[in-house]
Amino acid sequence: MSNSVLDRPFADARLANDPHPTIGYRSGLTTYEESLIRGQFVGRAWNGAGFLNAWDDVRLDPDKTAQPESFWLEIDGQALISHWEWAGFEQQQEERGLHVMTTLRHTLRPVTVVVHMLLDGTPVFTRWLEITNTGARSVALNAVAPWSGTLPAIARWRAHLADRSQSLYSVGSMVSSHWGDEGNFQWQALPNARFSIDGRYRRGRHRHPMFVLRNNATGEFMVGQLAWSGGYTFEFDLNADPGGADEAARLSFRVGPDAPAPQRVIAPGETVSTPEVHLGLTFGDLDTAIQAMHTHVRRSVILPQPRGQGGWIESGIGPEIEITEASVFHAIENAAAFGAEVFFIDASWYGAPHSNWWDTCGDWDVSLERFTRGLKPIRDAVHARGMLFGLWMDAERIGTNSRVAKEHREWWAKTDGGETAPLGGLLDLTQPAAAQWMEEQIARVIEENELEFFRLDYNVGDLVTGFGAPRDGYFENGFWRYYEALYGIYARLRPRFPNVILENCAGGGGRTDLGMVRHFSHTWVTDWQIAPRSFTITNGMSMALPPEYVDRLVGGQNGHIAGDLDFQLRLLLFVRPSLSFLSPLDTSLNPALLARITHMIDLYKRIMRPMRPTGRMYHHTPDFDGPEPRGWGVLETASEDRRQAIVGAFQLASPRESLYLLRLRGLDAGLRYRVTFDNSGQTAEVDGWTLMKQGITLRLEGALTSELLICEAL
Repeated sequence: MSNSVLDRPFADARLANDPHPTIGYRSGLTTYEESLIRGQFVGRAWNGAGFLNAWDDVRLDPDKTAQPESFWLEIDGQALISHWEWAGFEQQQEERGLHVMTTLRHTLRPVTVVVHMLLDGTPVFTRWLEITNTGARSVALNAVAPWSGTLPAIARWRAHLADRSQSLYSVGSMVSSHWGDEGNFQWQALPNARFSIDGRYRRGRHRHPMFVLRNNATGEFMVGQLAWSGGYTFEFDLNADPGGADEAARLSFRVGPDAPAPQRVIAPGETVSTPEVHLGLTFGDLDTAIQAMHTHVRRSVILPQPRGQGGWIESGIGPEIEITEASVFHAIENAAAFGAEVFFIDASWYGAPHSNWWDTCGDWDVSLERFTRGLKPIRDAVHARGMLFGLWMDAERIGTNSRVAKEHREWWAKTDGGETAPLGGLLDLTQPAAAQWMEEQIARVIEENELEFFRLDYNVGDLVTGFGAPRDGYFENGFWRYYEALYGIYARLRPRFPNVILENCAGGGGRTDLGMVRHFSHTWVTDWQIAPRSFTITNGMSMALPPEYVDRLVGGQNGHIAGDLDFQLRLLLFVRPSLSFLSPLDTSLNPALLARITHMIDLYKRIMRPMRPTGRMYHHTPDFDGPEPRGWGVLETASEDRRQAIVGAFQLASPRESLYLLRLRGLDAGLRYRVTFDNSGQTAEVDGWTLMKQGITLRLEGALTSELLICEAL
């Protein structure tokens, strides 16, 4: 029997009115409390051991902290931090969990806010706001943080730390926001000052919006994500000045979207919803926090997989070469040889031969110059080999040489200066006609080409700060309205095409957030597959998302140019595999290459994929000191019942030590296992206690080599 709280979901909410209206939320062993006190809606308490407070004097006193507000809202330049009145409370059980709604009415501004909390039984809560303009004129939403507040004070915090120079808090995040460096998770000491993590507005877009906050004194881990594809900020303000009577330290936080104001103009009577914040508190270690987030995402964020299965093995052909009918048929044969289940044609299927694939995005018709017989013979060949067929679209882009650009230049996104060039052909989805056209084009491509797989891309870069349009006397920033439209499109397309596998990509990993990924079957996390950085990307992105939603490619995008073959292939096992470009046209597959690929695919199909939907991922080496990692990297996936596990041990760049003591984490100490060492094929029978407590010493001498251990209970 498992002792994990993740396997015993529990959730409830309690409203008490003495001495103030106070809501206590419980999900798993995590509790959170907030109150309406003299017109302020404030956070009062967090607890990771399952306890709610029965008395008020141990909760946070809002008069003794500078930032007690449990959400932050600025309307027309005014911070609405006071003058709220109670307007309602209700809760109802839904498919995703217990849904709690608290309604507040502002007594000065014509604004009503509904605070939504979803409790799914994991230690991670989901929170968002509904904001309604109840006035007679439009108002400007300048800034909002759906969740904010202050964590419990840590009295005499220095006494808790072995090293008095150690920071009280450390914050882990993806430290780079640039293409090709996705998943570069690192810890940083939180300074005694304000500190923020930003992306997609103040920084580039290739940073997944996630943080992990570690209390180095008392052991809590707070893990958070913002389900938002636009600009965002995670702000922390640590007040740990020495000299107070109890040497107490207090940490305030805000989590929310970020863009130049106003972020959204709200018309009279209109209601807008903020992005969701997914936030939880755990004790234990980083694995505990990450597994809590994974379980939460699987349980109440991601939609059920189409065709009743995720983790499809893909292959395709892309614009790295000039795509011809002959090269496509050759790629289909290669894909079928190793057991691919999906085959797709990437960029340029709509463009004339030898043209730039980006120039005619928007003209989503099969090029009969490139494919003189159309796509039917190709689709038939894919089906004949037992695979599903798909196409790629950069659906939000209209190329400069496209017909649609000539017919609807007004659909190009513009900056406040009226320029279109900085936005790279971005289709302005804040215009309802443009958004409707895009949705119809996607549906038409799926239906006309009988697609079973659809691959979305997004290569136009960031929505720049000046993107927007005049609205009701304001110049409204375009982020918010753009993503309202985009999410709405896929919220409608997903049920319209329930059997189509939808894959999300954004110039690599530019849009891996939960707001986007929830509408898709999985997501492409990078266009950089070159070792050793490929390990860092897989390592970090499988922390941000459950691994079955994370893509990994071998072949194509130059990923083959560095690293031992098994090093490259074994990383596939820990996420969702794609393989392409295994041999040039007019050559045959290397039988030795094919043998190793089919071996890995067999392991994936037979062991790894069945345990994925509920399995646990362990990151033995979670952080590195740079994008090109050195030393050892170790990943482990174990089944929920602890009867199976696979461990990948990777020697990265500049080997420091040839030996590594591996102690597995996901096994049962009371079981006995057959352990297969994949490099040699040798097996041994070892009890779980030895594998977990004493460990096994692995030896790898060379850089970019690896070993794989398969553990199966006897």
